[in-house]
Amino acid sequence: MLLLIGCIYGGLAQPWPSRHIAQGDSLILTAHANNARSYLWFRDGEPLNGYHNERLIVREAGMYTVLALGDACNSDMSDPVIIIVDDNGDQGSPIVDMQIYNEPDRPTVMIGGTFFYQLFIVNKGDSTATEVTVTATLPENVSFESILGTYAGQAFYSPSSRELTWRPGDIASQRSETLTFGVRANREGLAVQLAVVSSKQTDINLNNNRATAAVDVVALSIPNVFTPNGDGINDLFEVRGLEYFPENRLTIFNRWGSEIYKATPYRNNWDGANLAEGTYYYIFDIRLHNGPWETFKGFVTIIRNPSH
Repeated sequence: MLLLIGCIYGGLAQPWPSRHIAQGDSLILTAHANNARSYLWFRDGEPLNGYHNERLIVREAGMYTVLALGDACNSDMSDPVIIIVDDNGDQGSPIVDMQIYNEPDRPTVMIGGTFFYQLFIVNKGDSTATEVTVTATLPENVSFESILGTYAGQAFYSPSSRELTWRPGDIASQRSETLTFGVRANREGLAVQLAVVSSKQTDINLNNNRATAAVDVVALSIPNVFTPNGDGINDLFEVRGLEYFPENRLTIFNRWGSEIYKATPYRNNWDGANLAEGTYYYIFDIRLHNGPWETFKGFVTIIRNPSH
């Protein structure tokens, strides 16, 4: 401990004659003196105006000393602490806290549809993060389409590894960057994409360096025949995947173009009522998750006695 001497005794609560810090980092010097009412801090022998507490946050190189002031007398000047600022910091690398958010633009998508993943990274630490790298691994049931809009740094996709690699450059403390890319849904199933962020520096919280985004890829299947005969098998006009599109409307027409059934929304509960066996025409509309409506048209045949 570096002592303050005189009628007030104490010292600086740092036991080092010198200390290295990395560029952009900071260090707290703490003075200790019994019965002190105030402190005067000095850098290279010059007083630091406005700094009179027992703690001083140091970001610049120099020789730091402190004087304690009391009611009746003051301490002698403390022994110095030398602060050295260098690029790599002898005492270790800067510490960062990189966090990644990974969000899809919708919860479900139909086979053949395109949707987007947004990657958002932020440096929550006090030091600049360098050599930042983001890797997003695509699920097997989607294919990469393109990157949307502008973004920092460089990004490229490797079909062999199914990985999108994004190098946004250095990220200063409390700064963020965003990248959005599109994929096409090819097969049914849950499309879970994993994104990971890393940097050259030590990360104090690895729990927020990984994030997943899940999209349910569904196949909307409209039947062309059903058998409403009360046997509990295929009795209803059941649209597979309808539960993913609650905003929908169904209209059924007979062979003369007359409307015979309409539901908004349709709930997979039409049993053909008392209609005769035969072929009918439908128009089925669903609202997609991004807003527009999509229309499906076709024919459905009612068979009441399939064994004949």
